[in-house]
Amino acid sequence: MKPRLLADENTSHRLVSACRQIEGEFPFIHISDWESGAYLSVKDPALLMTLREHGMVLVGFDRASIPLHAGTLTREGVGHAGVTLFRRSVPTTAYGKQARLLVNLWAEAKGWDWADRIEYLPRP
Repeated sequence: MKPRLLADENTSHRLVSACRQIEGEFPFIHISDWESGAYLSVKDPALLMTLREHGMVLVGFDRASIPLHAGTLTREGVGHAGVTLFRRSVPTTAYGKQARLLVNLWAEAKGWDWADRIEYLPRP
């Protein structure tokens, strides 16, 4: 399984595990487990550009800075490979709910063109 989704450093490993309990081959990895943790604490714009090169969608809760940086990269023509963020209504410790939302979104959206796309969960 090639990962397509990357949990940021502020997202729990438990979300990755919960997604895999729902779908065993779910293409999701935590940033600390990707590239031997080389991208932990990397600034958001650099991380988004690296993920673009790898075709990976960032998953997290950082609704303050990630959309800002992603939008800046898009406007500058650099772009990003996509972002999925959980809304404030999803508790950071509700791993089962997070997993169901993410697995359901990915079932619908894995074939989408994720370039410069930002999705929020739950979807309206």
